[in-house]
Amino acid sequence: MKQDLTCFWSGGPAPMRWLLLESLTYIEKIAALYPQASLTVVTEIEEAADLPEFAGVNIKWYFLDYRREKLPFAEGSFDAVLAENLLTRAYEPYDLLLDISRKLTDTGVLYGDFFNVRYTGVLAALQAGEFPVREKHLYAKSEMVRLLDDTLFKEIDFVPGDKDDEESTAEAWESQGYVNINHELAVSRYLFRAAVSTAAVANLKGLYSPAIRKELARILHRIEYDVQPEANIESLQELCAREGIFPEYLQDFIAESCFHREKVQARLQAGGFFL
Repeated sequence: MKQDLTCFWSGGPAPMRWLLLESLTYIEKIAALYPQASLTVVTEIEEAADLPEFAGVNIKWYFLDYRREKLPFAEGSFDAVLAENLLTRAYEPYDLLLDISRKLTDTGVLYGDFFNVRYTGVLAALQAGEFPVREKHLYAKSEMVRLLDDTLFKEIDFVPGDKDDEESTAEAWESQGYVNINHELAVSRYLFRAAVSTAAVANLKGLYSPAIRKELARILHRIEYDVQPEANIESLQELCAREGIFPEYLQDFIAESCFHREKVQARLQAGGFFL
């Protein structure tokens, strides 16, 4: 079984800002699925910009080796980053992932892949005293979770990219005591989606601007910690009316941003809010 990173995408008209790191094979796929997207492509292959298949695509080209040079973009510049083979080739995976997470918006997503060190083919080579992929980094899925967590990603999804159709080999290793959660011994390559925010927080961030969310959090925290609660409840009523903040959103925002959420909800209900 084989699949690529398009398995994570539904497509649509959103004018997303994509950064592609040495992922030229995905340019046409993204352009087809997201026709309003703008693409920034980082590659060492300068000839790629002249290929006819990319002539009608909205692309900004940067020619550099991202493993050696810092990415020349401001923080929060992209809605999505696609990096095929990044973790396989990176010299400093932690530093590179941390830099990428900062280049994403607060609802941004990284798409990538990695080779599974627990794949039966790798285990068999090690058992025979061989390691045929010395120039590549290989990872266990649990290690990848820690690496992405440490580099500020909050929500991570994995799917098999390349998986053996026959399970007999994996079963043989499992019989020797190798753990085989979700049949991972049969997976040679994983695909992943790593989001800067959880889905719940991303939904909250997507509806209103950062300035409005900052003001909303400031008022709620003042109410939470008894700083002029009556005046701040009045300020909250004015903000909700002016910006169209509806009760369901306000309730979810309180749940995500306030430590004493029951206390805040009780005070708002006493002040005339229906949550």
